[in-house]
Amino acid sequence: MATRKLIVCLALFPILAYSCNQKPANTTADTTVIKKITYPYDTITDNRVAFFSGMAHGKTECLGALDTTTKWKSFSLAMDTMFTKIETNRLQKMRVWADSELVNNQAPTTVFYPFSGPDFLNANVFFPKAESYIMIALEPIGDLPNLCKMPTKSVNGYLNSVNQSLSDIFKRSYFITMKMLGSLNRDSVNGTVPLISLFIKRTGHNIVSIKSIGVDPNGKWQYLDSLKSMKGVTKGVKIDFVDIDSDKPQSVFYFRTDISNNGLNVNPGFRKYLSLLPNSYSYLKAASYLMQWKEFSMIRNTIFEKSDCILQDDSGIGYQYFDKTKWDIRLYGKYQKPNKEFGNINEPDLAKAYKDSVYRPVPFVLGYNWKTKSINMLYAVKKGKMELPAGK
Repeated sequence: MATRKLIVCLALFPILAYSCNQKPANTTADTTVIKKITYPYDTITDNRVAFFSGMAHGKTECLGALDTTTKWKSFSLAMDTMFTKIETNRLQKMRVWADSELVNNQAPTTVFYPFSGPDFLNANVFFPKAESYIMIALEPIGDLPNLCKMPTKSVNGYLNSVNQSLSDIFKRSYFITMKMLGSLNRDSVNGTVPLISLFIKRTGHNIVSIKSIGVDPNGKWQYLDSLKSMKGVTKGVKIDFVDIDSDKPQSVFYFRTDISNNGLNVNPGFRKYLSLLPNSYSYLKAASYLMQWKEFSMIRNTIFEKSDCILQDDSGIGYQYFDKTKWDIRLYGKYQKPNKEFGNINEPDLAKAYKDSVYRPVPFVLGYNWKTKSINMLYAVKKGKMELPAGK
């Protein structure tokens, strides 16, 4: 899917049918011509995203000229090469594994992904058809670049920044927060919006709209224009998109906020928002083991309360916190004690559970142990809500 190209034309085709109450003599049966309905999308925004995603795009605005006056063609080739490689080496294997091992992974309404950074890519691979992806992190929100007002040198610099910002997700499968805080500043990529949008395009979607939103003190999200005079608003962005082969819109909600206990204690509006979340499929990866600590107990408890299932590596919620009377758990891969960067983490109960469990290999590399390939995945389903696939 990495090389799927942009549909250039904006069209909403009606279903056309021809029928007659009476057939004339010597004619064949009525014929019905059905044309596929394509969801309308914002072609200008979509073309901008396609441009800095290295994908084919409509020659709207200044983009046709930028194809030849900038280093876009070499950038596009490099992006195609990288995404083709990651598709073959990792993403295809993740999709096959998810379809086999995860319950109804094509059907969740909401995917909850705290500590996500701009990583829409992996969440979408595991859960491709979710109506909403709710992502929360500390990285800045930012905005799309205004390419037509940028000098050629600046456009080339921007493309280079995009390329560099993706290096860790390609190499390691995750973003490093401290590096991303620098990479996503206003003078480089400018926030998570460009990268989330890029991943949406590169996974075969069209961008319908990108709009600023906020969570008000009552825990309700609204478009930011209606919250200008309100205090205590947690800012975010809503990106609507649609699969190029579908007419069903999907959305990413990204919020920049601190979800430690300290952060949530001073943000009652967002705390209320979390309490109002619907039942979700939760995903945790490269979460820095934060929820092992009491300082993150509130978000940990929220995930337990709101999740029908949880897919994570060992950097997510500590195994000791799972109530085994409420959760059915299946372990995959190998467990390896965290490296020296997280040397203060010790989970002897998880190590024992792996030792006692049936070995189920993970056919892809994902998470902190990408060098040693000691990949582990924990899949937990809430009893009474879901059942683990039989015979796995």
